[in-house]
Formats: sequence, structure tokens, C-alpha cells
Amino acid sequence: MKKKDFILIGSLFVMILIAFLVVNFTQKQPSSIAKVYHQNDVVIEVDFSTNMVKLFPQKEDITYPKEITPLTNEGADKAFIMLGDYFIEGRRTEVVIEIDFDTKSLRIERDETPKQIGVNRSWYNGKGLPVVSLPNKVAIRFESIDDDGLDGV
Repeated sequence: MKKKDFILIGSLFVMILIAFLVVNFTQKQPSSIAKVYHQNDVVIEVDFSTNMVKLFPQKEDITYPKEITPLTNEGADKAFIMLGDYFIEGRRTEVVIEIDFDTKSLRIERDETPKQIGVNRSWYNGKGLPVVSLPNKVAIRFESIDDDGLDGV
């Protein structure tokens, strides 16, 4: 390899490093309010600044979501069961959502979908892409709050 090749490879490496640093350090901090959606309707709202959880009845069955004890010893403080949209033998499956107030994160702990994409995402604290379980039509997102005090997406 010639000297020009080393300079070219080094320059490309430096540009990629600078782009990586810019992307990682210019992201906004996630909001302290997380919402769990089912078919575009809010089912669970978590305010991590006050550690409060609001539950909104689901349209399919007003007894859901239900609070349960956390299923694993992985740091979850609260857990809820909600109905998903995935059907097995004519019945709706249940989705277990866990909340950890210490790390300010949520996760889909368990569902009965075939590929378990939402479950495999694990704990979500607002950084990166939202958690989605497409067969169940369940999504977990942190809502951004603009400087003017209005909620918005």
C-alpha cells in the first residue's frame, strides 16, 4: 500500500468518527413521560419524574390493563397485563408490560407472538427507536415535550 492509500483510509475513518460523535452527542434527552399504545390509543402512561402510572381502559375489554406483580427479578417495579391483537385459537393474547423506575425504562416482558420482536428489544429508556409488537399492535414511546410546554409527537 502506498502513502496515499493510508491517507485516504485515515481520512475516511476520521470523517466516520466525526459523524458518529455528532449523531450521538446532538440527540435530545428523552422525555420523562412514556406511553404504551394499543391501536393508537394510550393504554398506560408512565411519568418517571413522579413515578406515577395512569391506566386507561382498553376498548376491547374495560377490565384491561390489569396490574400484576413483576414476573422476573430483573429490576421491574410494576407490571401490567394488556390485551393484544394477536389471536390464538380465537382468543386475544395478553401482553405483559414491565416498568423500572430506577432506570426509567419499560419493556414488553412477554407476549405470544411468533417472532418475539417486541420482547427481544428488552428495556427501553427513550433512546433509539420505539418498542413495537406489530402482531399485537402495541408500541411503547417516550413523548417529546416542546419548549413551549405543549405535548407533541
